[in-house]
Amino acid sequence: MKPNYTLFCSLFALAACSPNEGDVEKNALNMLNNARMLMQNREYHAARDTIFSMRQTYPKAFQARTAGIIVLDSIELMEAQDSILVLGNLLRMEEDFLNSLQSVKNSKDYDAILQQKKTIFHLKQHIDEVEAKVKFFLRKIDIDQEKGNPTK
Repeated sequence: MKPNYTLFCSLFALAACSPNEGDVEKNALNMLNNARMLMQNREYHAARDTIFSMRQTYPKAFQARTAGIIVLDSIELMEAQDSILVLGNLLRMEEDFLNSLQSVKNSKDYDAILQQKKTIFHLKQHIDEVEAKVKFFLRKIDIDQEKGNPTK
């Protein structure tokens, strides 16, 4: 009988020391808000790490974890939008270079022109892929928000 009593006392002490659900959710939401701030500062990697840490530290903070999915999607969306801006600028520079190659009178450097056209083609493909990623995450965020807010 004594071992059962010791086990019971140990479990009771463990339950008494565990934080209540409100504190867990509050702490997890604080971490989530920190991740949002990092995301707004375009510190995407740190924001992502903060959310993963929140999920690991507070596995039972279900509201914060659900909101964290939307924040993770928002990080992906913002990264893709930033990439489109960079790729668009790069595309303009590559097109200007192609125009300069073609504008040389009697240009015989067909290999350089062909290579530059290939570069532009691949760059446009990459932009199309990133634009598709933006559309995907916009739709996914809308769907996740509808699931999280059934009154919508």
